Amino acid sequence: MLANQDEIIQYIPQRTPIVMVHNLVEASDDHAVTQLAIDPANIFVKDGQFMEPGLVENIAQTAAVHVGYQCSKKNIPIPIGYIAAVKSLKIDVLPKHNTTITTSVEIVNKVLDITVVQGKVEQEGKVLASCEMRIFAKLQS
Repeated sequence: MLANQDEIIQYIPQRTPIVMVHNLVEASDDHAVTQLAIDPANIFVKDGQFMEPGLVENIAQTAAVHVGYQCSKKNIPIPIGYIAAVKSLKIDVLPKHNTTITTSVEIVNKVLDITVVQGKVEQEGKVLASCEMRIFAKLQS
């Protein structure tokens, strides 16, 4: 594991209760894998299920952790990312609370300040959700 729940916040701008990534499991130049243990008190849990906005936010934060971790390794400033677009969102199953999901992002393309990632949320080897996400990154001023 590259970063745990306590360390992860150095790579993302979100703070509790919006942190939707607990562990950075692996990272390369164009790929990252995270985990999230879904607590029943999570703000995106309703009727025992982790809802759609939480899945999208989890993919976005996995991309953010990837950028933050890579920038930190290179000792360069970490930009703030904004979701510019979500395309081809497919949600097959909503995970239940008290379970853990694994999320991966793969960089598909990068042009200027826009990065396109393919995100996938899995649980026990089954794909729960996937999408393409365009993320605009900007350095803080």
